[in-house]
Amino acid sequence: MTRVNRSRARSFLMISSALSVIMGMPGLAAAQDVPTDQPPSAAPDTGIQEVVITASKRETKLLKTPLAVTALTQESLDKQGIQDIRGMATSVPNLQMGSNGDSSTAISMRGVTSTDTTEVAEAAVSIHQDGFYSPRPQGALALMYDVERVEVLRGPQGTLFGMNSPGGVINVIPAKPKFSTYFGHVDAGLGSYNGREVRAMYNFGFSDTFAVRATYTASKHDGYGTQVQDFTDIASPANGIEKDGIPDVDQRYNKPVAAKDWYNNDNEWAGRLIARWRPNDRFEMTATVSRFADNGAGDSDYQDCKSAEGTPAACDHELRYLKINVPGYVRMTLDDYQLKTAYNINDSMVLEYRVGFEDERRHQLHDDDGGFYPPAEWSSIGAPQTAEQAATLSYPVSDNSSDTQGSNYRSVTHEIQLKSNGDHRLNYVLGAFYLYEHKQILYSQDFIENKSYDAESGSLIDGLPYGVVYDQRDRTTESKAVFGQFDYKMTDTLTLTVGGRYSWDKKGDHNGYEYGDWTPSDAWYNGLYEPTSVRAHQSSDLTQNMGRNAPLGSAANPLVYITDSDKNWNVGTYRLGLEYNPSPNHMFYGSIATGYKMGGMYEAADFCNNGCVKILEYGPEHVTNYETGYKGKLFHNKLQLSATLFLSDYHDMQNTGDKVIGINTNPNSPAEGRAVTAWTTDNLPLARIEGLELEFDSKPWDNGELGGYVSWLHTEVIRGTLIDEYACAGRVIFGQTQCGAPDEQISLKGNQLPFAPEYSLTVHYQHTLHLGNGYTVQPYVLMHWQSKMWLDVQNYDGAHLAQLQDAYTKFDGNIRITPSNDTFYVEIYGENLTNIATKNFQSAGLGELLASYDAPRTLGVRLGFDF
Repeated sequence: MTRVNRSRARSFLMISSALSVIMGMPGLAAAQDVPTDQPPSAAPDTGIQEVVITASKRETKLLKTPLAVTALTQESLDKQGIQDIRGMATSVPNLQMGSNGDSSTAISMRGVTSTDTTEVAEAAVSIHQDGFYSPRPQGALALMYDVERVEVLRGPQGTLFGMNSPGGVINVIPAKPKFSTYFGHVDAGLGSYNGREVRAMYNFGFSDTFAVRATYTASKHDGYGTQVQDFTDIASPANGIEKDGIPDVDQRYNKPVAAKDWYNNDNEWAGRLIARWRPNDRFEMTATVSRFADNGAGDSDYQDCKSAEGTPAACDHELRYLKINVPGYVRMTLDDYQLKTAYNINDSMVLEYRVGFEDERRHQLHDDDGGFYPPAEWSSIGAPQTAEQAATLSYPVSDNSSDTQGSNYRSVTHEIQLKSNGDHRLNYVLGAFYLYEHKQILYSQDFIENKSYDAESGSLIDGLPYGVVYDQRDRTTESKAVFGQFDYKMTDTLTLTVGGRYSWDKKGDHNGYEYGDWTPSDAWYNGLYEPTSVRAHQSSDLTQNMGRNAPLGSAANPLVYITDSDKNWNVGTYRLGLEYNPSPNHMFYGSIATGYKMGGMYEAADFCNNGCVKILEYGPEHVTNYETGYKGKLFHNKLQLSATLFLSDYHDMQNTGDKVIGINTNPNSPAEGRAVTAWTTDNLPLARIEGLELEFDSKPWDNGELGGYVSWLHTEVIRGTLIDEYACAGRVIFGQTQCGAPDEQISLKGNQLPFAPEYSLTVHYQHTLHLGNGYTVQPYVLMHWQSKMWLDVQNYDGAHLAQLQDAYTKFDGNIRITPSNDTFYVEIYGENLTNIATKNFQSAGLGELLASYDAPRTLGVRLGFDF
């Protein structure tokens, strides 16, 4: 407890010192004596345009909103080549993005993240589309084009945005239809990896009361690196097994595919139609219909060749290389239907109602092993003969695949708001919210080659398969909430904010069926094949009626568990704040805000691999955030600055991964006595997050625009433990500290949270050159640097197995040419110009690390036309 109090005292001392420095700035000191630091002359304003946002559910100016908010306009997105949420990682302080094999994105804000992107969990940073909550993380992939702005709110937003926003909120706000005018725009581009993109928009201003805006965008590129077919043919001379030309890995799905269908490709499109009707000055209705479709191959991890250097697992191939026997296949659609109505009761009060329906459907086939197998000297057929083989208990090949045979997530949201309109002494938002989500998924996994030799029983069969099928028919999430926030101007310069929300949340998992068996056996063959030698099978022995393809309830897929569970949480969150405006161009604020994310449950699991069946559950998480900041215009609005200092106490933070859940007590298993693991979530009792964020936009000289951010982030686990099961075999082989007993807890105290580099910096600059022929040339460059980032809360840093991404620097740039009438443009661009390979997620294989990598260097050209 003493350490916690000292940490809080140190943080508030830093906050006070920083505010003292800001108070002493020359530009601000002058502002105390005059009402504004705008020049008194009538010359045209050459300062920086300020953005109007809706982060407080009302329209306010960005620099007058007492929140840590980054607002990106369509112009900003275009400069940086951002087409979906994943591209914003270098544009927002303390924001990290990670790809995931199930066509989704894991978003981390200030070290707060959720790496579970399945139907079980919710994101820690909530996604909203024009204020409508999107419960599935796949919604983050929707291409961003023709937007008015994207607002990124950092820190817990539990009062106004509510559920599942303890880390923050990303709100994508599309451009509104405009009345009484017709205009359009189209872009097209070509780039590396056979990249092609097109974006089009047209506004139909049918009258001064009715307008429609239509948007379409599509993007394609080939998969990165190299992908070859997997025909691995193994040998074991000690067991009389020679290469015979028959592949040992499954060939039931194997087929040649072109580069356009390789993993990590892109084949997406999105369309949006917005109709806006305003029959009079008091009433307005907006209806939106949109679809996002992903027809790609999905993402796949690559081997971390740098970490494998100097080991038997060293790469004999390039970094981005895959050996595939199950080509990727994704067919995902996300349909949104939204209706928003607003009625101005009088000049100072508006009533707003929103209803939204979202329907996501997905079918996906994925090669889970990627062709990365343990080194030959670390694997065996038959009884292990060496210490390395005994440590890994590994078969010479891995042959794992998964199939989302069908999923359907449907949600409906209702929200009603009564709020003040304009700026008054008392401004307020009162509201009620309701969400109901119904989730269905039929998901299966096959593990076709497994170490199953049992020396004690004398079994001669090795490499037996197993599989599991999850038939989740009725998973539900329901949330009800009432909320309100009041901003009261106690004086002309001092405003008090008081807000609160109370939520009634419920999750259910009814009639969830789990088929299969987590123990390798010949039952997987469904009676169609019987192994007769030490090698269980070759690919020629497999048929389509085995494993996950066999009927549910058959020998291959016996009914194992039925899950039926309900969980409820009733939680209150609040915000208290003070806002001080010493002049029109400067604002200080301080706040205390809380946030919360509901808990949940997975399927049942066998905690001992011998009939100890329980449901995997985890609790909700809670955060209290203390924040103070400054926003202002300086030097005659040549500089706009935002500074934020914050301290967050995080209780029961959810942490997802491959966790130890028990000890294997099955006497027929070669892993008896070892840990039983499962992909699940647990809760860290207490973590502390503190940091400083500085954002700036400036016009330092004529025709120049300089902006960016600097951030410092310190994260620390105060209380928490885990059972160490990370890369145990590799640590034995490399002579590192070995894992403890499968029931031995190790302390995480002092560890840093993952996806939270301590320092990060982005600087971007654009210069406008006016040519004599009326053309304009605008070169733009962006540099992003960040320090080392842990990829797991265990913070393991042993050689060849370290759970981290080293510090790195990246550069993006483009050059845009436009004529004097701005009717078209031509742009040459480059992203990740120095071709740095950076990881955003990682897992340990047998002797190597597998990681999700950000995109390599891409170059291209774009053209755009207004009409």
